[in-house]
Amino acid sequence: MDEPCDTAISGSQFQASYQITTTDHHTNTQQHTGLILTRFNDNILYQHNQVSFEAWHKNGEYVRYFPAEKRSISYRRGDLLALNIASDIDRQFHLIAPHTLAQLSLVDSSQGQCYAQQQYRNAHNKNEAEPFVSIDWLPQLSLPKSLTIDTGDQRISYQLTTLKAINGDSFNRLIADYQDLDFADVGDSESDPFIAKMITQGFIQHGSSGFYSADGEKLQPTSGGHHH
Repeated sequence: MDEPCDTAISGSQFQASYQITTTDHHTNTQQHTGLILTRFNDNILYQHNQVSFEAWHKNGEYVRYFPAEKRSISYRRGDLLALNIASDIDRQFHLIAPHTLAQLSLVDSSQGQCYAQQQYRNAHNKNEAEPFVSIDWLPQLSLPKSLTIDTGDQRISYQLTTLKAINGDSFNRLIADYQDLDFADVGDSESDPFIAKMITQGFIQHGSSGFYSADGEKLQPTSGGHHH
């Protein structure tokens, strides 16, 4: 990403596109996927595919949107706690948490065409289980230009491909006109065909009557919940 600088871009109002490459070291095969991050002040959207996308708010609340159905499910912090879903809001907003970045070593700093860049690495020893981490960081935006995590079995690399400013109208259009359902009301809405479909596909795990597996089977609450 070496585009002319856009002075309208700030660290709190942007849309960033990443190419994600996952390399399996055992088979030497690669898988390519994409991620679009859209941040507007205290909200950030994660778009991995056309089926659904996620939104996080700085207060810890979470919404999952389903564009084809124009439906959404809102989770409050208490809902996430009940599902044993731990979230690092700092990481959600920066792709890697600033406190994690602080544990790495700054090995180089430079001035790119648009932004200052900082290169971070961890002191990785091949004999240790700790993965190798390499980050090219854009401090003005608090975002990685590139991020690589190598566990020895596989390497996951994020590469920033496009970056543009976004305003309130553009952001609101992304989440407008969705029929929202509070997660607490899912248990009373299982006759809704959309809710039944989402439970069966594993997107919704829990209603007032219990937990569900990815196959739509009810589980005992002690089995815990897992968010896909």
